[in-house]
Amino acid sequence: MTEAGPARLDLGETEARVSNLRAGGAAVALGSFGVTVTSALYALLAGALAGTRTMFAAGTVGIFSDLVMAVGALLVALELARRGRSLAVAGWIAILLSIVVFTLVDAIVGYVLGPVAALKDGAGAFTAFKRLFDVLFLLGTTAFGAGAMLALTNEMRSAVPIVSKPVALAGALTGMAGVLAAAACLAGFPLEQAVGLSIGLGSAVFVAIGAQIMLKPP
Repeated sequence: MTEAGPARLDLGETEARVSNLRAGGAAVALGSFGVTVTSALYALLAGALAGTRTMFAAGTVGIFSDLVMAVGALLVALELARRGRSLAVAGWIAILLSIVVFTLVDAIVGYVLGPVAALKDGAGAFTAFKRLFDVLFLLGTTAFGAGAMLALTNEMRSAVPIVSKPVALAGALTGMAGVLAAAACLAGFPLEQAVGLSIGLGSAVFVAIGAQIMLKPP
């Protein structure tokens, strides 16, 4: 006599898998869109006190967008590392580092400058934090621009690209413009608006880059 064991019911379950590129591209596109919105909010700022609510909104949107984009950049870098594309990986790591810097920038804008400016004797502290904001913004722009140039010029030379050449070229040129504008500001030239514009345009281009990566067939 044989003992009947418990019946196993095969429901035909399948494991849904999302590739690093698909997930990373989606995060890059979503985070970049948030950064574009943040850049638009920065452009609306008229002053620390008059624009306190806008500063808070810009900083808050920026922080969460930075986090999402950072995850995307990391996932893309991991997949490119698996494929042995070291130069592109270096570019995406530089982009990731720039996002870390911009997280600090957005935190200062949204949660530090406004309250400090409202203090009775906060002029000195406000000036110091504003200077820190300026330096970090230039540093972040330099890292982002250099990373974009490195990653996207390598993309244009790749036999199996994940981004189309026109979009990669637009991103590389925007990155170069950001690096040059940031360097000019560090040298004392008043090109702060050009720096901000390069980040706004660069983030808009990276929405398209993220979308192309997300939709790239495996």
